[in-house]
Amino acid sequence: MTTRTFTGQAAAPGIASGPAVVYDPGIAPGAPGGEPAEELARLNAAIARVDTTIAAYEQRLRNQGKREEAEIFAAHRVLLRDPALRDRAAALVVEAGRPAADAFSTAAEEQASELEQLDHVYLSARAADIRDVARQVRHVLTGSRGLVEQLTTPAVVIARELGPSELMNAPRSLLQGFALAAGGLTSHTCILARGLGIPAVVGLGDAILHAAASARIVALDGDTGTLTLDPTAALLAQVQARQRDLKTRAATLRSAPRGPVHTRDGRRVRLLANVATPAEAHAARAWGAEGIGLLRTELLFLERPDLPDEAEQLALYHAIAAELPGLPITVRTLDVGGDKHLPALPLPAEANPFLGWRGIRIGLSRPEILLPQLRALLRAGAEADIRILLPMITSVAELRQVRALLDEARRQLVAAGQRHCATVQIGVMIEVPAAALNAEALARDADFFSIGTNDLTQYTLACDRGNSQVAELYQPLDPAVLRLIAMACAAAHRHGRPVTLCGELGGAPGVTALLIGLGIDELSCAPAALAAVRAAVQATDSARARAIAEQALAAESAAQVRALLPTVA
Repeated sequence: MTTRTFTGQAAAPGIASGPAVVYDPGIAPGAPGGEPAEELARLNAAIARVDTTIAAYEQRLRNQGKREEAEIFAAHRVLLRDPALRDRAAALVVEAGRPAADAFSTAAEEQASELEQLDHVYLSARAADIRDVARQVRHVLTGSRGLVEQLTTPAVVIARELGPSELMNAPRSLLQGFALAAGGLTSHTCILARGLGIPAVVGLGDAILHAAASARIVALDGDTGTLTLDPTAALLAQVQARQRDLKTRAATLRSAPRGPVHTRDGRRVRLLANVATPAEAHAARAWGAEGIGLLRTELLFLERPDLPDEAEQLALYHAIAAELPGLPITVRTLDVGGDKHLPALPLPAEANPFLGWRGIRIGLSRPEILLPQLRALLRAGAEADIRILLPMITSVAELRQVRALLDEARRQLVAAGQRHCATVQIGVMIEVPAAALNAEALARDADFFSIGTNDLTQYTLACDRGNSQVAELYQPLDPAVLRLIAMACAAAHRHGRPVTLCGELGGAPGVTALLIGLGIDELSCAPAALAAVRAAVQATDSARARAIAEQALAAESAAQVRALLPTVA
């Protein structure tokens, strides 16, 4: 057999090898349709069953502290319950006499195709989610098991596309990794793969589907973005040795002692967690988090027709603080707009929603939304170390407007006789270039900075992180992004303000030394990433980290920066 290597995008880290399963979800034939009433009953039962399954996926991920991955399935449940989708499927059953499986698949495909035609990257990307949901309903109605039917032994799956539900349903012991002809790094499938630790490569092109059909064994490298068909015996032995080393390292990390973390030369680096629920906060504590660096509050507002009241918000903050008694809890105020929408707050149609009404801009223009949250935070601060983090800040004027609202919230609590904290730290997200460029002024008024590398990258590089067409341009290690981070850190430190990094880079141990060298004081990441980041901090020498940072800031490209990074053992 001839050895051939295909190169795509490194979507989820890790190494995998084994037989190749070329998977085509296709359309399983449905049973002939019965009477419309019978078909509608079957359809409703199938939807209910899929909803239960997806809810179980969501809860399992939340219990594991995987907030971002869980929200994928929360969104899938919203799609599944979409009245327009269900009404269209019902009409096809009743008016056209279509079987339930065909009717739902057709209705979903119509909706997905409409979204793909829209000049809106986020909505177009939702088409893949609709198709994934539709496949699950069809599997129930036809008795098909999808990918699971083909995964009878440990293998690497090769397909044009995979849905998040197919990943969750596949036994982890059998799904060694996957390679896709299509897809982008920010797809829900890739986000889930990273959260589940499934090695993945995407964007290989359709030629891989034909080529892999005749391959006996494949080797996938999710770190370099390569898929090798029929590797030589020597290469296969190297791959398998790396797999064993990774498993040994993972076991070592899980059993590593907790406690304060220092670099090899004694520099203190605080490790915090990004969470959205009490279950995730519990996982954070179990993994040794020294506090919460980012509590996302959007989940409390999503998937409900009304806004949560002050008491509901206070209950969430108490529950989170109870999981980490005595430790700091940094709460980001409501951050919606862009790709996050609230049923209770219809957002206007905008040509560029990521550049429009989102983040703190909504809170400042709708104080009836922000004030209850500020009151709840002040009340929670009477019993816990609560800190407030403001999203999408671009100027000192916005920060001062929030401080004025905070004073108003205090006056309201005093008038109501409610117990609350006298003072609270207020920080700002550095996630747009203007904030980094205004860092000197912001540092005089803010108590701390938190750098959000995901948005900072897309705004700096004018590259929508959800758009697969420009996925190769989305480079968090681009020197331009790093220079803004260094600028913000330097300004903060001149005023004695600590800097946390809470974007995706915070959970990447290979980048830890660079971040420390740039001046980051605290790293906040998903709970499950804490052990690997802890080990990376402990392996870092501050002087070497600064040298890496200096070279990175002088680099010309993200590729040059990556070449500077130390290999994580």
